[in-house]
Amino acid sequence: MQRALGPSGPSPQATRAGNMASEPERPAAKQQEREAMSESGTLLYLPGIAGHPANSPALDALGDAGWNVVVPQIPGFDGRAGFQPPDDYLSWLTVVWDALDATGALPCPVVGASIGGMLAADLAVFRPEAVTAAALLAPFGIFDEAEPGLDVYALPTAERMGHLFAKGVPDQFVERFAELGPDDGPVARYLSDVAAASLVWPLGDRGLARRIYRIACPTLVLWGELDELLPVARSAAWTEHGLPVEVVAGAGHLLEWDEPDGVGGRLVEFLADSRGGG
Repeated sequence: MQRALGPSGPSPQATRAGNMASEPERPAAKQQEREAMSESGTLLYLPGIAGHPANSPALDALGDAGWNVVVPQIPGFDGRAGFQPPDDYLSWLTVVWDALDATGALPCPVVGASIGGMLAADLAVFRPEAVTAAALLAPFGIFDEAEPGLDVYALPTAERMGHLFAKGVPDQFVERFAELGPDDGPVARYLSDVAAASLVWPLGDRGLARRIYRIACPTLVLWGELDELLPVARSAAWTEHGLPVEVVAGAGHLLEWDEPDGVGGRLVEFLADSRGGG
């Protein structure tokens, strides 16, 4: 059953509140940081098909509500040179879990968008002790032949970004990796796109339909009404396997950018409830 939600270099480990954590830490210091995170209400955010050029206003709303939002630096998606896609999905999960573990944030709630939603779902399936709540925003992972959606990688590179949003491409995505300059910026964008494509092309199916019933933590699934890549009818597969979906009116695939107030407010509400604060 769907519920409609109306409009409204060397190696940094994670982005926290706009800062990079880049120095190795001693085990005792890592444990102290983990305890501090738990007390402050830390969550992990796994970004979507276009990477993470900036926090969305929806993530900022979580920060305003007292959450410490940690964005792990996942190889490939971070645009760093030298990236080679893992050979298979299991190897990809290992890469992602290494990045998540390096933050020291787990166990905690996990918010995942698009590809990040798929990865967050599988984290909850395979490592249930690590995820205290999961919010999945238009997750990949289940293919439906009746609702194939747009193959964005069949389009010229310059045309792809416009199909991820229903209300225009935000400046942050137009200028992805621009801070790296005219030589390195395009390379970083290419590497980020290669990383995304290696996870979801051609069908975006990673077998989640056979295992998402194992997700035991409180879970919220949101889907954009106008999603071109994963048409909203495709969300029925998640509902059929025990995860009801709430549809966000007027939003495309990266719904947190199209409807930041509605999505941000719903995330704040859900995560407060999952902590017993609602």
